[in-house]
Amino acid sequence: MKIKQGIKALGIAASLVFGAPAIAQEGNAEAGKSVFKSCTACHAVGSDAKNRVGPVLNNVVGRAAGSFAGYKYGTGLQEAKEKGLVWDEETISEWLTNPKKFIRGYLGNKKAKAKMAFRLKDEQKRRDVIAYLKTLSDNEPQEKAGANDVSHGDAEFNTAVMGVPTVSNDPTKDMERVKQKLVMPPFVPEHDQVAKGAPKVVEIELVVEEKKWVLDGDGTEIIALTFNGSIPAPMIVVHEGDYVELTLKNPDTNIMEHNIDLHAATGALGGAAVTTIAPGEQAVLRFKATKTGTFLYHCAPEGSMTPYHVTHGMTGAITVLPRDGLKDDKGQSLTYDRMYYIGENDFYVPRDENGDFKNYSEAGEDLADWIESMKTLTPSHVVFNGRVGALTGKGAMKAKVGENVMFVHVQGNRDTRPHLIGGHGDFVWETGSFSSPPLRDLETWFVRGGSAGAAMYTFKQPGVYAYLNHNLIEAVELGAAAHVVVEGEWDDNLMKQVYIGPIK
Repeated sequence: MKIKQGIKALGIAASLVFGAPAIAQEGNAEAGKSVFKSCTACHAVGSDAKNRVGPVLNNVVGRAAGSFAGYKYGTGLQEAKEKGLVWDEETISEWLTNPKKFIRGYLGNKKAKAKMAFRLKDEQKRRDVIAYLKTLSDNEPQEKAGANDVSHGDAEFNTAVMGVPTVSNDPTKDMERVKQKLVMPPFVPEHDQVAKGAPKVVEIELVVEEKKWVLDGDGTEIIALTFNGSIPAPMIVVHEGDYVELTLKNPDTNIMEHNIDLHAATGALGGAAVTTIAPGEQAVLRFKATKTGTFLYHCAPEGSMTPYHVTHGMTGAITVLPRDGLKDDKGQSLTYDRMYYIGENDFYVPRDENGDFKNYSEAGEDLADWIESMKTLTPSHVVFNGRVGALTGKGAMKAKVGENVMFVHVQGNRDTRPHLIGGHGDFVWETGSFSSPPLRDLETWFVRGGSAGAAMYTFKQPGVYAYLNHNLIEAVELGAAAHVVVEGEWDDNLMKQVYIGPIK
């Protein structure tokens, strides 16, 4: 007892010397408005506000949970609504502290889910933002969200306008169907370079995986957002005139909503407007491949969530080959012996006050930090196929002297400049368009952010070739480099070391 009293007395004395722990003050609405800027990636407020990734927050204080009209709530908040949850100051504060923990505690269900992963751990900031929320009504002007005003996934879409096909007018009902077996990059699915027979329905399945991902040899870790568990997502290969029937699945083990925008598709925001799915849902999209070339596909939710998902790994490529195969600038047929697929991604891993990379436990937890990091336009990593060194060593691409090798390079966000050290681009479709004649004999080619390009080269010498982004800072310092290991006999006629030694 005396020991406990002594400890208590010591604690009182310490508080007199060092000061008592800070006690949160009453909420300040003006300060809360500043805090709320971190929320505008997902939520809108004001007289003309519309639902984004999250619902409109006008009049949220005192509102029944899961009740804003037109918003698709997750199962957790739907159940909480049925149980009578009302958003008052206390419940909002608990929710902001840890949404998943709150909803599981409220429902008494250890498996209950919250779509929102963002946490606001600072009590004073929670009080401030609640004070701000209390001031909001439908009569307030729209909270400006900058980049959030331009979006892939927040446009209203009316399926009646699309003319959803019925069985009677289904153009694919009598067509042959084939399932494409997707493979892990840098490899591509088996395919014919010249189409055989009539156009087909090519069935594709992509499953969203939110998973821990190590970016470099130092162990820098993020919660990656992926299609089929790879960065980049698998390559899809079809021919002009084929129909792609794509099934997108978002398992209930995930936290976030996802969709897909295919730059090869026509209408409905590339499919993003008709494929947005919550955890536990799937969507099936069918589109006709009307344009030939190499194209980007990526996840495209609303507002800031689009670049957030793209810079967490959700990019891939689809190649649409001409039915009669590739042609050179003179109309002669071109074929390749191997095709490799390089996905270049930029990551913006947030740092702590000591300059060290921060760690997060689940998807979306890094949202506010990552958005602030993205706004610097300065990536922490620029890498090929998901991590530094992914395509070197045991992961290096391989070829033989005399082989024609096709490289497809995709970048969802930033411009890049592929270069093969010791080789060239014999034929280069810089914009990705196969309907345009290829450029010839390039040293470095340009792939625009938001697109995919292709280059073919016939290897003439054995050895290790470096394939890199010729922004050498990004290649050497940030990781955008790969190797191609080529087997074969050396040709002295093309290169020979004549002498090396002391100056004569």
